Amino acid sequence: MLDPADLLFAARVLVGTAAPAEPTRGQMRRAVSTAYYALFHKVLAAGASRFMGAGTEHSPGYSILYRSFAHGRIKTVCEALDVASLGRNLARQLGRNSVSADMREFASHFVSLQNARHTADYDPGAEFARSDVERLLDAAEIAIAAFDRCNPDEQADVLALMLSNPRA
Repeated sequence: MLDPADLLFAARVLVGTAAPAEPTRGQMRRAVSTAYYALFHKVLAAGASRFMGAGTEHSPGYSILYRSFAHGRIKTVCEALDVASLGRNLARQLGRNSVSADMREFASHFVSLQNARHTADYDPGAEFARSDVERLLDAAEIAIAAFDRCNPDEQADVLALMLSNPRA
């Protein structure tokens, strides 16, 4: 299983916080992408563990659930959660009018990090300043911590929504 903390450490090494040399353009872009993937894999592991149970990391069902989450669907859900009051259909589906401040913080950072990852991975002219990359790495850590602070029932409801596409 991928450990988000290991991914974030690797990204910090790429940026050079652990080395004296100035990072290359490729290292900066890879660090941005890796920061996003640390958060993405946090979501996948949380969902698979929640729905399969503890100690099932090596089971086929865990792998199936882990690989069933889609980048676009998670982003869509996060965009819908990053508001003070949920839309009518989402409020009905989740049984609440809003999500916690921690869930909104997680959602906001997820969207920002995914957008940055797309730029880093697909825009050949993209340039990232070291300070911007370090800010994105910090954002990934903040998002993971915010997600971890969420009520487990709220987490489960949001994870279920991310994994599915319920009718309105």
